Order: sequence, then C-alpha cells, then structure tokens
Amino acid sequence: MSAMTAAVHRARRLTMWSLAFTLVLAWFGALAGAVLHISEGRADPVRFAVAGVALAVFNWYVWRFIRAVSVRWPEEARESRRYALYSGIAVLVILLVQDADPSGFGMVAIAWVSVVTVRAGRLASILLAAGTAVFCVLLLSVNPGIQEFPVEVAAIVYGVMCLTVPYANKLWIWILDLGEQAHASKDAEARLAVTEERLRFARDLHDLVGHSLSVIAVKSELAGKLATIDAARAAEEMTVVRGLAQDSLRQIREAVRGYRVLDLASELDSVRAILEADGVRCEIDLPPGAVGPETAAPFAWVVRESATNILRHSSATWCRVSLRAADGSAVLEVVNDGAATGSDPAGTGLAGLGERLAAIGGSLTAQPTGDGRFLVRATAPTGAAA
Repeated sequence: MSAMTAAVHRARRLTMWSLAFTLVLAWFGALAGAVLHISEGRADPVRFAVAGVALAVFNWYVWRFIRAVSVRWPEEARESRRYALYSGIAVLVILLVQDADPSGFGMVAIAWVSVVTVRAGRLASILLAAGTAVFCVLLLSVNPGIQEFPVEVAAIVYGVMCLTVPYANKLWIWILDLGEQAHASKDAEARLAVTEERLRFARDLHDLVGHSLSVIAVKSELAGKLATIDAARAAEEMTVVRGLAQDSLRQIREAVRGYRVLDLASELDSVRAILEADGVRCEIDLPPGAVGPETAAPFAWVVRESATNILRHSSATWCRVSLRAADGSAVLEVVNDGAATGSDPAGTGLAGLGERLAAIGGSLTAQPTGDGRFLVRATAPTGAAA
C-alpha cells in the first residue's frame, strides 16, 4: 500500500470516528431522559426495556451507516439507505415509548438526522431535517413528558439543531471527498506521464525506422522479381537492402540506448515528483559534479529502482537521497522510513543493479537498518569506465 493510499484510508477512518462521535449526543440525551424519569419515580420498566432495545438497534444501524459512507466498503455502501431506515424506525419507537423532550430522548432524533443527511443533497437534507423537527415538536405537543417542555421553545431548539448539526458532519464528508479527489488526480497524473513517455518513444521509433523499413520492403520485392530476370541487378538490390537493414538496426540501437541511459539529475527530479505525488516527502542532497557520467548512469538506475520499491512495497512517508564522494569513490544512499517486516529486501531489480555496479568496480547493499528504515547504498569509483 502506497503512502498516499494509506493516507486516504486514515482519512476515511478519521471521518468515520468523527461521525460516530454524533452517537454520543444520542447516548447523552437517552441517559439524561432516563435519569429524569428515575428521579421523578416515573420509570416504567416495560417502556424502558423497549426504549433500551430500540436504542441498541439505533446505535447498530447508525454505526453501519457511518461506516458505509466513510470507509465505503461496497457491500455496506449498497445497504446505507436500509441502515438509515431501520435506525429511523428505532428513533420513532424511542420517542413514542418515552417522549420527545429535546433535552432528553429527543436528542436521539437530532443525532439521527445529523448522520443520515451527510451525503444527501441540499434540498433533501433541508426537507428531512425540517420534517424531523416538525414531527418531534408534534409528538412533544401530544406527550409533553415529565418536564412539560414548552412547545415553542422545543420548536426553536429542534429547528436550530436539526438544521445546523447535519452541516457539521457534512463538513467532514466534504474534506474527505476533497482528499480522495486530490489522490485520484495525482494518480491519474502519474499514469498520464507514463503514457506520454511511451507515446514519445513510439513516435521516435516510427520516425527513425519507418521510412527505412518501407524502402527495405520495396527493394526486397523488386529483388525477388529481378532474381529470374537479372541476377546481377537483383544482387545489387539485395546489397542495398542489407545496407538499409544495418542502418535501421544502428538507428534502433541508438534510440534504445538513448532511452535507457539515464541522467542522474533528471532522474532525481522525476523521482521526487512521483514520490511527492504519492504522498512521500522527498529530500535530495546532490552536490554538483560529484560523479562522472559513467557512474551517474548506474546511480540513476539505483534511484529509479529504489523509488519503484518504495511505491510498491513500503508505506514510507519520507525518503532521502544523498550522494557523497571521497578518496575516489562515490556513495549513493537512498533511505526511507517504510521498511517492510518479514519480507526479503533483495528483489531481482536490486540484484541486477548490484551486478551492473560490480561490472564497474562498485557494490550495492539493500537492507533494513533496524529502526524502521530501509537503506539502499551504492558505491562506485567516481571516474569508473562503464
């Protein structure tokens, strides 16, 4: 899991627990209502039992609704409307068997509407909030409860709470959506960069060898026709074909060589952009002229492979690339804080880089440091000849 993906999961869980805090409002109201009934000596065991069961049902389905709209597990997201309906029925039962006092059991209704409207549209949210407030005020006018809460005051309390508290929860969903959209745009940007590079290379190859291959095809066809008519001219045409084929092969090799040979500074800039786009803070310490071009190219491959491993196999949040030279040797270090536990640190890519560095008199090590970091260290002569 990449660092950016892990950040999105953390944001979803933070949103989930922030929305779940709304349940505290319901628990506080139910507890306050229960204490008032008991203190007044008007606690009906049957009504309390029914309200307790309904409150448990309310908590269960509201929790599942919150998890569905924040963590967004597909199997639960499809059921979110059913969760909202069942929890709403539980709220109705609580208000009917007890009362709709906004300082007591009525808080359960406020908590419910503040949660189930988090992903509803503006008009639907207003209508649902207003409908809940009006319904609770009507219930209170029929059953004023122990405190005989004034209906006019209750209307104001319900109106303010039902129309404001839902937007506090909507703010968390809005922030979560912004984070996910930013993550998706960065991911799309990285994929687009890869696609553009592939198209560039394809265009280069087409421009380089397309004409030569077309001429080879025409010349070969001509030589085939001349083989039985004019053998000498056919041989000349085949000589031209061979020259064209050799020239095309040379052009392909040059194109591929230019594509495969990396520039260390350019590669570091590219790696920094990709890692930071994935949420990994990247620090680079590259003294100018520290190594020659022969050593810079293998080092650039080390940087690329290290960045690839960070994106694929670690949960790093930061990465540091440093290069130093002393006594005719250059040392490149790539360290990050996402060392995987229980896995083999030496992959085939790093093994291949080790062989490449060994060919120019260098070496490569890649291993955890024991403090949660992973270190890739490459050494090579600063003036090594490839």
